[in-house]
Amino acid sequence: MMRLKGQTALITGGGRGIGRAVALELAKEGANIVVTARHESEIRETVRMVKQAGVKAMAVQADIRNEEDVWNLVSKTMEKCGRLDILVNNAGIAHRKSVEETSIEEYEEIMDTNVKGLFLCTKHAIPHISKSRNGKIINISSGAGQHGISDLSVYSASKFAVNGFTEALASELSGRAMVYCVCPGAVDTEMYRSMFMDIPMLKPKHVAEKVLELSLPESNVLSGSVIEVYAPPIPQL
Repeated sequence: MMRLKGQTALITGGGRGIGRAVALELAKEGANIVVTARHESEIRETVRMVKQAGVKAMAVQADIRNEEDVWNLVSKTMEKCGRLDILVNNAGIAHRKSVEETSIEEYEEIMDTNVKGLFLCTKHAIPHISKSRNGKIINISSGAGQHGISDLSVYSASKFAVNGFTEALASELSGRAMVYCVCPGAVDTEMYRSMFMDIPMLKPKHVAEKVLELSLPESNVLSGSVIEVYAPPIPQL
């Protein structure tokens, strides 16, 4: 049984990594998928992959830092799908630099994407998600949003903000929608590999599986929860 059949999920940063994995995972349960990112070629490839699950899918190029783009994104979602049930705020960016080396442009890029973009998408999605019997807002944060990491000070600050926003929003939307925050450890993504040399055991699919669990109507996780995700243990021979 497809437990999300007929529902619509909007996923930011859906062109690769965690966002693409989430799109594929929710599609397997029957959700129609809308993905957005700044690079159209990447989200079109995600849509191609999602459609193989037999659901509707749409790519909308947008810069979530721009309110007009976000308004257009939500409007197109409603026009195409007629409803919005699940918002996954996944888009994010990081620069691995000390505070002294970080430019104001880099600071603004991180904060505008990771915090302002999440705020704008949430603000414009709430009126529609509130009408769903399974309204869910799931914010992808980071372990760096719970414990500050050297040379990722601005990124950590942005993710601490996401965690606090999640908890406050859950209270605001009590009885209207459920709000969650997922905090993965190091994930094997292009962004991570651009900053570090090691290859983490935690994969995008592992994070996507947790997002799916929270998205399901039968989820009984308390709204406002901040949930950590770690790599599964290595099987013992």
